[in-house]
Amino acid sequence: MKRLTPLLTLLSGAVTAAVLFTMSAQASPPGTQPAAGGAPPAAAPAPPADAEADADADAEVDPDAAPPGEEPSDTDADARRPAGTSPPTDPDASSAGTEVTSVEQNWIGELENGATIAITVKDGKAEAYVCDGRSMELWLSGTVRDGKIELTGKDAKLTGVIRGDSASGEMIVGVRRWKFTARPDDTSSDEAVVKSGSGTAPAIYRVTDETRKAGYDGGWIMLPDGTQIGIVTWNGKPIPAPPLDPAFNSTVVNGVTLVAEPVVPGAR
Repeated sequence: MKRLTPLLTLLSGAVTAAVLFTMSAQASPPGTQPAAGGAPPAAAPAPPADAEADADADAEVDPDAAPPGEEPSDTDADARRPAGTSPPTDPDASSAGTEVTSVEQNWIGELENGATIAITVKDGKAEAYVCDGRSMELWLSGTVRDGKIELTGKDAKLTGVIRGDSASGEMIVGVRRWKFTARPDDTSSDEAVVKSGSGTAPAIYRVTDETRKAGYDGGWIMLPDGTQIGIVTWNGKPIPAPPLDPAFNSTVVNGVTLVAEPVVPGAR
């Protein structure tokens, strides 16, 4: 019995130590529990630096930012625009297309042979006068519809088109042909009675019926620069026309006073 006493004491101490070790392991936090094999406990991994920066950036809210789902206002865009820069400009709506000039006015230009042509348009009707200021002259009349010019005269025909601020076409006299181009005449006048178009001064003048019955004829084109070109037929012979007096629309040829009047489409 005495031989077993030391052995029992040693066994009792071992059991007590095992119990205490087990209780100590259960009471320790998970991060401090001993690893297998007696290795020291592993430390918890630290969050990456980039993740912390992203989190901080997400946490910062721009007080001027528009709410989700809404477009930023012009005021916000101007505030964010760098100093010294101008806001973008919208395209000019007027440049989307070219405005077509009304055909109801005077058109003045030249033929290939150097003669001057004037076309007056009103209410779809047109009158034209062609002369070179020396010996050639022609009177034509007709229509202008949908920009298409169709005029006729003595042994003559004139056709053409009006597109925007340009009129062009061809005049045929017998077997001869000449192309022509013309532009609008923007000379204004307050004389509403003689207007061939809104705000347009007369471009073509011709002697009155009474004067023609007396054996005289004559025509004038009022050019945009204020000068005149025309022909007077006296005793069947064409001569350069003296300028008309703008105050009386008259001139004197060989002592005879010739009175002229504006040519208005459809008036004769």
